[in-house]
Amino acid sequence: MYPKKSQQEKLWRHANKLNWLYNQFLEQKINAYKEEKRSISRYDLQNQIPNIKKEDDVLGEIHSQVIQQVTYRLDKTYKSFFKRGFGFPKFRSCRKFFGIIYPQSGYSINDNVFHTKVYGNMKFIKHRNVKGNIKTATIKSENNRWFLCITTDVERENKGSGIVGIDVGITNLVALSNGIIIKNKTHAKYFDSQINKLKSRRDSQYKKGSRKSKYLSQVVKRLYGVKNRKVDDFQHKVTCSLSREFDIVVVEDLDTKKMSESKITGLNRELRNSKLSSFINKLEYKVNQMIKVNPINTSKTCNSCGRLKKMPLSKRTYACTCGYREDRDINAAKNIICLGQAILSGECTVGSTIQEALSFR
Repeated sequence: MYPKKSQQEKLWRHANKLNWLYNQFLEQKINAYKEEKRSISRYDLQNQIPNIKKEDDVLGEIHSQVIQQVTYRLDKTYKSFFKRGFGFPKFRSCRKFFGIIYPQSGYSINDNVFHTKVYGNMKFIKHRNVKGNIKTATIKSENNRWFLCITTDVERENKGSGIVGIDVGITNLVALSNGIIIKNKTHAKYFDSQINKLKSRRDSQYKKGSRKSKYLSQVVKRLYGVKNRKVDDFQHKVTCSLSREFDIVVVEDLDTKKMSESKITGLNRELRNSKLSSFINKLEYKVNQMIKVNPINTSKTCNSCGRLKKMPLSKRTYACTCGYREDRDINAAKNIICLGQAILSGECTVGSTIQEALSFR
């Protein structure tokens, strides 16, 4: 999206005010919980908005439904606190743009022009035709680039059938139980090398806070953005392909955060760059059903006889004394689908790890 400079200034002013409101409401909820062990509902917060708008001229400029979305977002974030059982939601920094969300009114879209009464006409590039009724239209800003995200009520068409087990990893993004391997792209490695070169140049040649140093910092931020978009784009393509082919997907219930906190810093970096948790989340909302199974010993168990053997990461082929020989990731994927089938029906058609699956259930 390409708003004018005056529109950008207004969008940032409103976003900062919404950010301030979010932090104010979050502070109320945290204090109420700590002091009185009670929760302030979203509707109680919304009832405060009319009085706050009267006292604040900037909030008075913003569409009322856009302001109400602050309470929706806070309520969603705060509920995850109770699911985790620890760690209150964090206060937002004013440096990050607070997405301006229009639910179902207050805007219009004609061809490649997004119009609102508050901001006027803003041109955007339409990447695809909008199908169905628009539910929300969100204005976002990342690294001085503006985006318009539209959500519709079109139901996803899923032509997939059958079940598959997948093993996710760094070198191989996914290995399927049917023997197919999808290699991971090297986008993250390439951009990391470019980013490190720029950081080294910035820190060694220019004084911190100088115009050139600030410029290179902006370039670094943009490269981080490109890197993330490249990785996300590839993951979306892979997950779409899997959802079109398969109805049920079985994956390991991985704790990716704990995995990336090992003593091997290089491995930690590779795990973070692979964004395995993000990949599984993308796949989960695209397939009809996802089954998460216990990841213990899926790579060490022979899918043919059930024996266990040590498998260091450097060893890429699983060779068992029973004569079974397979790529370690495909062997793991076959064990994963066996666990999933056992959870579904109590019967495994591949391998012999039924008891482990039933105990995990």
